[in-house]
Amino acid sequence: MPSPLPTLPKTPKDRFEVHRLFNGLSEEGKEGLDRGRLRVPLVKTFLLEHVTARNGGQPKALSEIWERLHGEPTQVDDAFFSVQGMVKETESAQLRKATVGYVEQYHERFFAYYTVEDSASAKQRVSKWVTRSPDLDFAWFSSPFLKALWDQDVSHRGDQRFTKMGFRHDSVFELPEDAASENGDYGDERPVSESDAEERFEPERRKVRSEMGDCIGRLRASLEDLQQSYTPLHALYQLRIPSQSGRGGHDVFQHGQLTNRSDSFEDHRNTARYLYRIYNSVLESTEEAAWGDMKFNGKKAVGWRGTPLIVRFGEPLAPSTFEHWISRAFQKRNVFKLWGEPLRLGPTKVHVYGADRHIWQPLNLEITDRQLVAILPQGTCGNTFHRLVANIQRYVSPKIDAWIGAKRFNSFIEMKNFRSEDDAS
Repeated sequence: MPSPLPTLPKTPKDRFEVHRLFNGLSEEGKEGLDRGRLRVPLVKTFLLEHVTARNGGQPKALSEIWERLHGEPTQVDDAFFSVQGMVKETESAQLRKATVGYVEQYHERFFAYYTVEDSASAKQRVSKWVTRSPDLDFAWFSSPFLKALWDQDVSHRGDQRFTKMGFRHDSVFELPEDAASENGDYGDERPVSESDAEERFEPERRKVRSEMGDCIGRLRASLEDLQQSYTPLHALYQLRIPSQSGRGGHDVFQHGQLTNRSDSFEDHRNTARYLYRIYNSVLESTEEAAWGDMKFNGKKAVGWRGTPLIVRFGEPLAPSTFEHWISRAFQKRNVFKLWGEPLRLGPTKVHVYGADRHIWQPLNLEITDRQLVAILPQGTCGNTFHRLVANIQRYVSPKIDAWIGAKRFNSFIEMKNFRSEDDAS
């Protein structure tokens, strides 16, 4: 059963009152982790992406976005708000309104949501915000992004430091439709007890939810060979960053969540800001390569140009897998956040004139059993590239090759300096 939600002030006198509270919870949480008995919930951050004016977007004020989500934000300062929501202390308790967390604006394009709700409740709440609002999306830390973070940063933080890697690939599209409906929407990761798991219907399909926790030196020596021998280990979903300032670390997840397992909220916040700066730089590089030096005149781009995102699967999809993917990938609720009506061009080939539900930009897709080609016009948020890559590896093909135009997708990430001291401040 999750730890009860501590009482969070709705109107703190300033953001530093919240920092001090979260620092205290972080210290107590780390002590609980060390004892193996957690008495307070861990602090979590969700990095959320909006839009930027540099591509002709129209960024909205933080308060306007959350008011539309019925979050009733209470302003603490110019870039820091408390957020209220409905909570339930126990299964039998009545819902009540309470402060569930705080939102800080890092940049016109990025917000951080801090909370101490249990992971399942917090992720469900944030997922509803993203689903209901075209203004928000997760910061998608795709497997290539997390692998570059490992190669350039985490693997150099000391061979004896402890880290953890998590891998997720769930081939839900291999399921028949009736089995898929019984197992819920893909992306559902609610915990299942051992007794429930014994009775639960489990169809036979590829499903990898693996974790490796060890010293950095041992993992560095073994990871490449393991990935070569078992392709789902390319679908990196979670990575622990050892703390720079003390004990413990920070678990980073593909959907932009960071869980603080250190004894310092300040170190946790610095890590979140470090990741947002690198990710923002990656998005800007992606967009510059995709659309070059297109100039804007007011709200509209002068000229029109699209560039292809090409994602080639490690092995062809089975015809039934292809059918199930196409039938479900454009439903109202889908983790790809796409809308469209597939047009048949062959047994395993479709074309889609659709739109990205994040800011509702149009896009054209051609999908076959071997690859996806997405033509993303000028002004489409660069986050769309990273969301597609992240979720294709998670649910369709764990090993992929990807390009943006003629450039390999990984090159936009690998050229970034993940160890910059300026980014870590």
